[in-house]
Amino acid sequence: MSADWRKNGRWYRILGQVVVKAIFLLISIANPDVQVSVDPVTIQSANPAYAKWSKLALEETAKAYRGASIVDYKYEGRFIGAEGESEERFLLWLREEGREFGVRVSLKIQTETENLLTVKLTEMN
Repeated sequence: MSADWRKNGRWYRILGQVVVKAIFLLISIANPDVQVSVDPVTIQSANPAYAKWSKLALEETAKAYRGASIVDYKYEGRFIGAEGESEERFLLWLREEGREFGVRVSLKIQTETENLLTVKLTEMN
């Protein structure tokens, strides 16, 4: 008889959890006045300063390695050079005919005007 009580006790516990979850669900559905605000910092971080350069790095790599799939990429950072130039560096991971390899993309830009000067792709082994 005590085994039946344990089973029933477990049943009541599960039933209680279901009821509580159902109540929370109904409250959240019934209250449409809840406003979702998006923090401007969140919006800004969704579009980082290097976004246009990452797009260009992906496009240039896709042109140079037409048969390859770009699996992943990592932004390595902006490196300040001499005479008002800087370099945006990306490391891309590609897959082609069963082999995977890395390609470093270096975009040299005029820092003040943000004009592209050169694109350099280096295959990593």
